[in-house]
Amino acid sequence: MKIKELKNIFSELVQELDFEYKENSNNITYFRKLTGLRKALNKLETTGLLTEEIKEFRSTAIFTTNKDNVTLNTAEARQLKIKLDNLIRLVRSLNSSFEEIGGEVSENSISIKLPEITDFDDLSKFSSDFHKIFTQAIVNDEINGQVRIDSVENGSIWLDVYLGTTAAVTLIGSLTWSAAVIFKKIKEGQLIEQHVTSLKIKNDSLKEIQEKQKQALDLMIEAEAKSLYDESFEGNDNEQIERLNYLLKCYLV
Repeated sequence: MKIKELKNIFSELVQELDFEYKENSNNITYFRKLTGLRKALNKLETTGLLTEEIKEFRSTAIFTTNKDNVTLNTAEARQLKIKLDNLIRLVRSLNSSFEEIGGEVSENSISIKLPEITDFDDLSKFSSDFHKIFTQAIVNDEINGQVRIDSVENGSIWLDVYLGTTAAVTLIGSLTWSAAVIFKKIKEGQLIEQHVTSLKIKNDSLKEIQEKQKQALDLMIEAEAKSLYDESFEGNDNEQIERLNYLLKCYLV
């Protein structure tokens, strides 16, 4: 999970990890607001952090009931409260750390997780591909986008790329979605081809099927490119449509 994602989640958890605690004189203690507390603990668990600490609560009254409040003897309640207070302190400490190192991301930025990179040739290739896609799609008078790398995270390499305008972010998002739809069709076609091959159909027939699939794929890419153009541009600029067509194919390489 990205540091900036953790930053957002932990800033919410600081508010959501909350409960009410009240001791009575007759050795009875009340815990309230447990529904929200359970949700917050489940959210914390999705981050993969403090898993051992969270596990301690699974067998306690917090999770052994679906009610919003429970009544415990005071000795048991005090032990549970100590553990909860310690967890909340840890979350606040992590939240402070994430705020310091997480930085800010513009609303007109997107985050990209790069594929596995083993050397500078890989990095150069992926950088060149993304630069080509972004500049040809959004750097024009109508979308008025721009491309700027705002930050890079360690570990799995993430780039925060500033695109300049909401229209640019929308277009890149739509372009990515269209490529995903086309990629799914490619996979379906490959499964059909494998099935046909297993039936030991003659090579001529197999080649014809492959050619028909290629024609259908080309038509689909053209249709997606035209649809993207109609969503983001005005008029009838065939050159821009061809650029989008080309960029969709770049996504699929």
